[in-house]
Amino acid sequence: MPNIFQGVGNLADAPSLKNITAKKGKTMKAAEMRVFFDEYEKTGDGSYTQSGGIWLPVTTYDHTAENCARLLCKGARVKVEGRLTQFEAHDAAGNAITAFSVVASAVFLSPTRIDSVQFAESRNRSLANTLDEPGPFDGNESNHY
Repeated sequence: MPNIFQGVGNLADAPSLKNITAKKGKTMKAAEMRVFFDEYEKTGDGSYTQSGGIWLPVTTYDHTAENCARLLCKGARVKVEGRLTQFEAHDAAGNAITAFSVVASAVFLSPTRIDSVQFAESRNRSLANTLDEPGPFDGNESNHY
């Protein structure tokens, strides 16, 4: 059974992008980020209070890595989907400890802290122009579905 992770949290800092050499000598981009995956619970008066959470390092690759590094900033609220991995690390005294990280297959930006959005043109634009599809939504159309 695959080890699937999904979590929502905030970035500690902007993702860092670097070139790495993977297995078989393939060079690829990797974005590394630390995310605080928080937990909230509803209180008696109907408000919410933070009840816990965990810091995890997150790594993503290739096109997703480049976009994360270009678009995300410190404090961004994201949903991360991927695989939870376990590894051995060392504490300040040099003792071996078990640590965890996430290898992300997808990173989604939450709209809760965004002022504006500008969409890039579709990579399949030439294909879209040959189909009978409606144009972009401009907010003034009477038919939505």
